[in-house]
Amino acid sequence: MDTVHRLLHAAREVLGLKQSDVAEATAISTRTLNRIENGSNLVSFETLARLRDYYGALGVTLVEQEGGKHWALEFSRQLAPPPETADGSFKIYDPLPGSVLKAARILVGMNQEELSSKSSLAHTTIRRLEKSDATVRPEKAYLLQRALEEHRLVFVKPTSQRGWLLHYGSS
Repeated sequence: MDTVHRLLHAAREVLGLKQSDVAEATAISTRTLNRIENGSNLVSFETLARLRDYYGALGVTLVEQEGGKHWALEFSRQLAPPPETADGSFKIYDPLPGSVLKAARILVGMNQEELSSKSSLAHTTIRRLEKSDATVRPEKAYLLQRALEEHRLVFVKPTSQRGWLLHYGSS
C-alpha cells in the first residue's frame, strides 16, 4: 500500500476537491487527510474505505490489484471517456483523457513545469492536454504519455466492463 497516499491525492485533485471538502464529506479531519496524502500517516482500513467510497461515487475508484500488493485508479466513462470507436480508418494512437494525464502527473509528484522539462513540451501544452483540449495534436499527448511511462506508470485502455486504469508498474 506504499502508493495509496499518492493515488488518494491524485483522485482528490482530479475531482477538483479541496482537502476541506473531502474532510467534511467523509468525517475525516483535514489534518489526517493532509498527513495521509503526504504519506506521513498510515491509512486505516476504515478511513481508506470511506475515501474509496466517496471518490468512487464521484467517478474515481481506488482498485486493488494483485492481491492488495498494487493499487490503481479507475476513471468513470463520464470523467475519462473511452477512445472513440473506429470509423473504419486505421488509428495508430488514442490520446489519454485529460483527467488521466493530470492524475498521472500528480501520482509521480510533479507540477506542470517539472513535467515540461522531462517531456520537452511547453507547460502550457501540458495544461491544455490535462484539460482535454482537442486542438492539441495527438503526437504531443503521445510524448507526454511516454514521459509519464518512464516513471513506471501504466495506462490501460477501457474495456466494456471498466474505465481507464492508471497504476504503477512492477519495479
